[in-house]
Amino acid sequence: MIGRPLDVSPTPAWTTGAPARRAPAPSAGTRRVVAALSGAVLALAFPAVDWNPLAWVALVALFWVGLGRGVAVAFRAGWTAGTVFFVATLYWLVVTIGTYTNLSPFVSVGPLVLLCGFLGLFVAVFMAVCERARASGVELALVAPPLWVVLEWVRTYILGGFPWVALGYSQYRTTYLIQFAEFTGVYGISALVVLVNVVVYGAFRRWRDGQPPSTRGLLALTTVLVVLVGWGFWRVRALERTPSVGSLRVGVIQGNVAQDEKWDPEYQEATIDTYERLTGEAVAAGAELVVWPETAAPFFFQNGGDLHDRITALAEREHVWLLFGSPAFSTDDDGLALYNRAYLVDPHGAADRYYDKMELVPFGEYVPLARLFSFVHKVVEGIGEFRGGTTPVVFQTSRGNFGTLICYEGIFPGLTRRFVAGGADFLVNITNDAWFGRTSAPYQHLAMVTVRAIENRVPIVRVANTGFSAIVDVDGRIRWRTNLFESAWRVDTVRWTGVSTLYAQVGDVFVSGCLLMLVLVVLLAIARPRDMSMDGRQPV
Repeated sequence: MIGRPLDVSPTPAWTTGAPARRAPAPSAGTRRVVAALSGAVLALAFPAVDWNPLAWVALVALFWVGLGRGVAVAFRAGWTAGTVFFVATLYWLVVTIGTYTNLSPFVSVGPLVLLCGFLGLFVAVFMAVCERARASGVELALVAPPLWVVLEWVRTYILGGFPWVALGYSQYRTTYLIQFAEFTGVYGISALVVLVNVVVYGAFRRWRDGQPPSTRGLLALTTVLVVLVGWGFWRVRALERTPSVGSLRVGVIQGNVAQDEKWDPEYQEATIDTYERLTGEAVAAGAELVVWPETAAPFFFQNGGDLHDRITALAEREHVWLLFGSPAFSTDDDGLALYNRAYLVDPHGAADRYYDKMELVPFGEYVPLARLFSFVHKVVEGIGEFRGGTTPVVFQTSRGNFGTLICYEGIFPGLTRRFVAGGADFLVNITNDAWFGRTSAPYQHLAMVTVRAIENRVPIVRVANTGFSAIVDVDGRIRWRTNLFESAWRVDTVRWTGVSTLYAQVGDVFVSGCLLMLVLVVLLAIARPRDMSMDGRQPV
């Protein structure tokens, strides 16, 4: 609610009636260190460390050193924490850039720092707006959660197109708590994590100032958490009892083709040999749909030829549906355009159905603001700009319909729901995580995809070149996964219930609600006189 500006005058201690104790304000150096530690602790909540409880308190230290000392201080503290967080979670970019471009690992640190410095600005803006609202007497619990959500959405779809490690993904293993994502998407989980941090910070602040704890806020938060966990437990059990309306035996093929061999023409025959052998084993185990990873066919399938014919003949011989990735191209007035494509071959060998990846990787498959960043060497091995597809194609088979998410499209909730809204019974995510090496990136990538299953209540089949391949159930739990850098195949039955969710139907209405709340808060803050006493160095 909108309340009075915080009273910073000395208040009686709740125990003795003596003046409340006031801790000295931290120095500028201490603020920087604490802010950096806040970002580092938050990073530990994400895979591969997965200490997810830390996310519920990681922002408390940032609030402590960033609020109550003016907008500039809040901005700097937020930028420091955000930059450290993104460096700690995206460090694997040094491995990717240093291995698969002409840049050395030492030089590739530069692009990482630039990217993380830019992403850190989102946390900086978050803290600056929170401080401005606080100085106007706005309760932090009203502004912080919706503001964080809106900024995550902006990072996803407007500035950057890189929604990696959104805050809500830190809780992908807290199965019963996060089931409400079928209403709010991952953004609701992010909002809840921020809200808990705000309440804990409020309790810490009162304790530091020698004031009695606010049991009302803690009790309200505890009630919310208990209700969410209870509902999530009931929802998971209800889904387990819901009869399936369809099923399909799916063969997952993980070829484990080395990235430095993948595009070498000398290895093309050997690559297809590997996938052909593993496919035969999967079909012998009962697979009806066989899935190869992203760009498993490292040539232009659309051009025909011997390798093209081998793949179509394989599907026909084994009488199986076969999904695989391959690059494609087109020419028009703008010149040559490349596509990251998924083909579906039917049991009769027809290969006229395909889907072109819509969400491209910035600085990987295209260079945003190409004139400004003309000096950037793209990560992918190829010539020319990739072009995004325009339609979320739903592949139809005799046993069920599915949508295909190529590579990191699985971390875009808005795109994923379009496949489900278009009639997909389940989702297939094909990817080539060999780019990441043995870093935390494959763990993070899989973790983010699991939330898509909850949002849409559809199972997800994930097939990666080097791991992790997996099947994710409709409650977001990973049924099984392969190991990294192993050649493997698995066959399992995917079942779907036909359950529809609010998120699949209407999308990010929760984000719209958060934006509306922010607009109201801003209007009320503008209408109120600014609390000048809170813009100086005096702590909250």
